[in-house]
Amino acid sequence: MRNDEMYLQLYLIRHGESMGNIETDEPFDKTNPPLTPHGKAQAKALGERFSDLSKFTLYSSPLDRAMETASAISCNMVIDDDLLERGVRKTESGFENFEESDEECKIRAKRVIERIKSKHINHENVIVVAHGMYIQFLLKAALEIDDSMRFSVYNASVSKVNLSFDYPPKLALQNDVSHLKETDGEKLFWM
Repeated sequence: MRNDEMYLQLYLIRHGESMGNIETDEPFDKTNPPLTPHGKAQAKALGERFSDLSKFTLYSSPLDRAMETASAISCNMVIDDDLLERGVRKTESGFENFEESDEECKIRAKRVIERIKSKHINHENVIVVAHGMYIQFLLKAALEIDDSMRFSVYNASVSKVNLSFDYPPKLALQNDVSHLKETDGEKLFWM
């Protein structure tokens, strides 16, 4: 048995570049900004990266930038309100910003990780498309580490945590952007 087959493989992906990630004078919904053309190219690169992964469950935040990124991987996704960015909540009229403490966000992230672990077994692949600040909380919850650790989470980056019921969690990949190569002369990644 390969080492990866002993684990539930959890891929945490940050959405592609959105209007909220750039300086622009164009009007847009600041709570739910769409992907930029560059972000759409990044999402396409993510779709290509995961095209060889034959079986997986895909979860996405309900915000447009995350769902559009996730749809480049598969149209078959589970929309999960617990994957919203820190400080954003769903209302009857859409989405709004609110004050969410670190503790509240931490509890929400732990709830997501526990739910994934309860629904999936070792050797399954689970992909989660969410948001930069929130993925830091998901990583900490999955790795069972304290709040002092900080992770870099670039747009369209992939982090991977191997989860098991028999072994401690293992960080297999963090903030990987190797799939963001130049496409038709366009640089898909920059800091």
